[in-house]
Amino acid sequence: MRRREWVAVFALAAAMSGCAARVRGGEPRLVRVSDGGTPMGTYMMATVYAPDEESGRRAIAAAFARVEEIEAATSHYRETSDISKLIAAAGGPPMPVSRDLWAVLRRSAEVSAETDGAFDPTIGPLMALWKKTWRKGKAPSEAETAAAKALVDWRAVRLAPDAPQAQLLKKGMSLDLGGIGKGYAVDQALAVLRERRIPAALVDMGGNVAAYGAPPERPAWLVGIRDPSRPGKILPKPLKLLNQGVATSGDYEQFGTVAGRRYSHILDPRTGKPLEGMTSVTVVAKDGTTADGYSTALSVLGPEKALAFAEKRPGVEVMIVYERDGATHTARSKGFERLEVTPTASQ
Repeated sequence: MRRREWVAVFALAAAMSGCAARVRGGEPRLVRVSDGGTPMGTYMMATVYAPDEESGRRAIAAAFARVEEIEAATSHYRETSDISKLIAAAGGPPMPVSRDLWAVLRRSAEVSAETDGAFDPTIGPLMALWKKTWRKGKAPSEAETAAAKALVDWRAVRLAPDAPQAQLLKKGMSLDLGGIGKGYAVDQALAVLRERRIPAALVDMGGNVAAYGAPPERPAWLVGIRDPSRPGKILPKPLKLLNQGVATSGDYEQFGTVAGRRYSHILDPRTGKPLEGMTSVTVVAKDGTTADGYSTALSVLGPEKALAFAEKRPGVEVMIVYERDGATHTARSKGFERLEVTPTASQ
């Protein structure tokens, strides 16, 4: 698993959807409004179609404020956050937490159960260990890895079923929600925009993208996927996104190098070691939280199991780029190609 600072997916809404809606019949004209910021340690851009610019900007400001609330509760980099307090109390009795932290941990537990632990929010001790040793230019010892791995167990997170209360059963446990937290934040930002009666919106947070509605006179939003083999470039075919989320995990931007060997920043919680050969995994799902969590988990599962996982779940599509036997391979779930769009001159 990993903490994503900047990954492979970014929106093409500005370039491919036009700057303002055209009048259709007697319907009111919608105005495209965008604004950005840097919450949760990454860049966030919100694009909306609103009745006027002022209402669009107010709605976006409210969405950013909601993300700030989430960061205040779920960032383990903040000593005063709920997650930091929960980590400090590991091994102790249950304690009240914010509804945001409780909700993210509940969804994390579901993804962990679905993937037999390929996704694990308690990866924190292993993440800290590998980051520390990478800075020193060496990999951790087997003993160090085993000691950290002993503290990683998603089943050791206890959540009250109907109240915001949580418990970490083992002293020394830690949490890292980098594999799902930004997807949750994107979904909550969209929820605020819906409450503000924004007809169509797209939010991109460091490559975690989710959208609802569609730009006027367009069937869907168009989202580009960064080409993992060419930094700064995108793949030829963008994806059409309609009331969905998309996220990409990969090792082509974040990795560690020890003695000339490249290590992925995505760790397998079952082995305690970085992944090898999984260049990128792009997941389209019903919402940003699901896409974010699944993109991490399917990276850990590997290409064959990842494809099988997606094929069994309606509404989930995946594209995997991986290295094997010295060659680069690309695999797609059966429905992924239906989401790809060949750009035209009008777009």
